[in-house]
Amino acid sequence: MPVRATIMKKLELHALFQAEEERLQRAFDDHGLNNEDLDQYGPKASSDLWRDVSELPDDVLSEKLRAHIHAGADVNATPIGYSTPFQLCFGDGKMESMRLLVGAGAQAGWTHDQVSLALGEVPEVPQTGEADPFCFACRVGNLKAAKEYATQFDSGRNKSPDAVIAAVKARASTIVKWLIDLGFDPNAVDDIKWEALERAVDNDDTSTAEVLLAAGAAPLGSQGKSFTSPAKKAVSNEMRVLFVKYGVNPAHFDYGPCLETPNLARLPEITLTKSDFEAHRSHRPGRSNPELFLPVFWREQMRDGRYSRRESLGFTPDQDNPVWSFARYGRTATVLPDGRLVFVAGEHEDHYDPDFCIYADVTVLGTDGNVDHYIYPEDVFPPTDNQSATLVGKQIWLIGCLGYPEQRKDDQTQVLCLNTEDFSISTVPTSGHAPGWLHGHRSALTAKGIVVTGGKIEPGYRDNEATFLLNTETLCWSEMPDSSHS
Repeated sequence: MPVRATIMKKLELHALFQAEEERLQRAFDDHGLNNEDLDQYGPKASSDLWRDVSELPDDVLSEKLRAHIHAGADVNATPIGYSTPFQLCFGDGKMESMRLLVGAGAQAGWTHDQVSLALGEVPEVPQTGEADPFCFACRVGNLKAAKEYATQFDSGRNKSPDAVIAAVKARASTIVKWLIDLGFDPNAVDDIKWEALERAVDNDDTSTAEVLLAAGAAPLGSQGKSFTSPAKKAVSNEMRVLFVKYGVNPAHFDYGPCLETPNLARLPEITLTKSDFEAHRSHRPGRSNPELFLPVFWREQMRDGRYSRRESLGFTPDQDNPVWSFARYGRTATVLPDGRLVFVAGEHEDHYDPDFCIYADVTVLGTDGNVDHYIYPEDVFPPTDNQSATLVGKQIWLIGCLGYPEQRKDDQTQVLCLNTEDFSISTVPTSGHAPGWLHGHRSALTAKGIVVTGGKIEPGYRDNEATFLLNTETLCWSEMPDSSHS
């Protein structure tokens, strides 16, 4: 298949995943699941200048700073316990704003030559304290000085990875390209094992990221970094589209919002008793398909999400009696047409934790703030985590599962249907070429059926290198032609 056609298919999938992310984010906002106790940008009792520095991107901030400086604002005014405006700009790579602050007398703690370099000058014999002059020139985005110092200092002659990292931190894509053209490594790693591309993605700096990708930087990072790869850190649509154009399967992106701890803060607080805790400390299977069941301890766990008072309730760690939790990995969330939000299953912690548990339940948040919680017999709904959820008409198709080791079946893919009218669950018998015991993947509804891509396959935690289609009418699996993706 031509490369361009492959990219277009991945872009189409990304568009579907991105649209679902946006739907979920709106639903989370509507249900009050994203409220934060702390002001996102620091204390409210801070100067307008400091708050602008905290909030605004460099191109907008620089104009704001000129106005603040012209009005006589104190460029060093900083809330107690927070970074100074200069430190924020320098750390975030807001270099134009950083230069404005330095020029206006911001306290940087730098030598005279460091200030000169930051302002674009090229001191002949630079005195930069403990900082290497060549790397420092890269760090402040001074290409002219970097070219002058490249052969004067070992960091330049030896093509130090620190220079690449410094230029990336400065969002200096021109310098990064110049360094790479000289033979510097686009996969440079810093002192805390962050790769250059990770830094660019963390800055949401698509210009620098593209320079690195074009030079051969690994979009999925080095071996063993699957949970913190550059692709997983890509948040903006622009950055994700860039990665897709360089061959990345959109299933690698960590689409939000975060599903791990959606504490239901709008629920009224309940004063728990020891008997509440003891009676419903752990999960239990349902007696019908479904059983509507939400004891007060579980409800309070949904609201509070912590165990801050569990010792007073008679808690002792017990691997055979894990404490019920609504904080979970590998759960799914689906927005229904009427605005309800449906959470399905997931696992709490890992196997070594005394409260480790894989759940088989469904939680429905109503638009009126009401919460319904359903449990099921294990032969109807086995413990399920790391599945995907796709809304098809009035059913949510739950595809895949990691589950407990004893429930995994080689060469089979778990498929369940959740009826959103009565919340009963049924097993879907499928035929054809299924992915295998798949988990951690992505799925999307298309005109041809449900497309499934990415993830891992058991046994062996193998990468799923293929893209599959489940026809929702024939219930037949097939592998799609494009199976060449990163």
